[in-house]
Amino acid sequence: MSDDATIRLAAGQDPIAALRKAHLDQLALCDRLEEIADSLPAQVNRQKCIYAARALGPMIQGLHRFEEEVVFPLVASQRGGDPDIAATLNRLRFEHCEDECFAEELTEALQDLGAGKTGINIEAIGYMLRGFFEAMRRHIAFEGEHLLRMR
Repeated sequence: MSDDATIRLAAGQDPIAALRKAHLDQLALCDRLEEIADSLPAQVNRQKCIYAARALGPMIQGLHRFEEEVVFPLVASQRGGDPDIAATLNRLRFEHCEDECFAEELTEALQDLGAGKTGINIEAIGYMLRGFFEAMRRHIAFEGEHLLRMR
């Protein structure tokens, strides 16, 4: 989700519907990352690695910004009586920080893989890919169960 998308959503579109759409986009990226992991070590599509590297950081950062600036305040206002909501939102903010750091490292690894660099630890990249997309899928599932049940 780009900065422009965040601005448009803040200006009147339904934030929960937008979050659902963004989750679908993230899950599609997770599928692409899983395809790359499955192709290791011998069948790497370098172009897919480059595309994934270009999409990863902006998508994750844009969506996290939207969630933290638009969705989380909405959830907090609508569920302010829920004693656990503040802790849940803080947990998600912390996960966002971790995910963004991990996405930066993974972006570099995908760029190296896409560039055909030698001396790359393919096993480590496979582990990074799987760790990232599994964590993202869990995070999305948690948000779906705890934030998107509002509507």
